[in-house]
This record gives sequence, structure tokens and C-alpha cells, in this order.
Amino acid sequence: MSPAFRACARAALFFAVTTVAACGRPDADVQAAVKGQLAKDPVTAPLDLTVDVQRGVVTLAGQTSTIAEQTRASEIARSIEGVKEVTNQMSIADGLLVEAVKKALAADPLLGSVPIEVDSRNGYVRLISNDTNKEQRDRAREVAKSVGGVKGVEDRMK
Repeated sequence: MSPAFRACARAALFFAVTTVAACGRPDADVQAAVKGQLAKDPVTAPLDLTVDVQRGVVTLAGQTSTIAEQTRASEIARSIEGVKEVTNQMSIADGLLVEAVKKALAADPLLGSVPIEVDSRNGYVRLISNDTNKEQRDRAREVAKSVGGVKGVEDRMK
């Protein structure tokens, strides 16, 4: 082999090694690793989560029963080599969220006897009532916002 060929081969090898090191772990490998660890964990294994990876940024989506499940899934994803960031697009299952908000409203001394309907879609809660005053409406919005998993509150109370 000529010295020029060896130099060219070394340069090509150096370029290949530094390019792979600079790029990090391929997204498909990161995705497989995150999915594998989620499947092994007793908290996250029963969940039906979607894992997407773009340039090392992991996006977790799907419905969970609790904030604790979302936290655990995010922790697992962050622990995987090659993960730069984790985006949480998970939401609490709407039926569970409605029940949690109803329970919080019923437990509040100002609101316990006030008839307030609650519904939810994708973590956004709607409060509906024709029998509230301003103080009760303000308090109901505050209580609903404090429930874990609530992304926003729509006030349809009168």
C-alpha cells in the first residue's frame, strides 16, 4: 500500500468515527431501548404508550391513570443512553380525571353542596353549572386546576 493510500484510509476512518461519535446513538436504537425498558418496568409495562424519537428527543404519548405513571415513564426514558430530552404528551385517562376532579370539588367546604357537572377531553376539564356565584366559580376553577393531570379548565358555570 502506498503512503498516500494509507493516509487517505486513516482520514476516512477518522471521519467515520468522529461522525458517529458526533451524531450519538441512532434514533431507532434509542426508541427500541426506551420501549424495552418501559416494557420491563412494573409501573409502565401495562401502559399503552407511544414512543417517538427525533434527534435524541423522546416524545412519550398515550393515556395513563396517574401522574406517577407519567413521571416513571419519563424517568425511564431519561435514563437511556442517547436521550437528550423527554417531551411528555401523556394524559390522564379522561374518566379517571373526571372522577378525581369531582372528588376534589366535593371535598371542598365551599363547593361540596354545589351541583357542578364535570367532563374532560384529553386532560382539559369543563365545569358546568347553573347554580354558582362568582366566589364558587373562582374556587371551582382553582380546585380543578390543582388536580394532577388537568391541563386546563373551561368554565361554563353561571
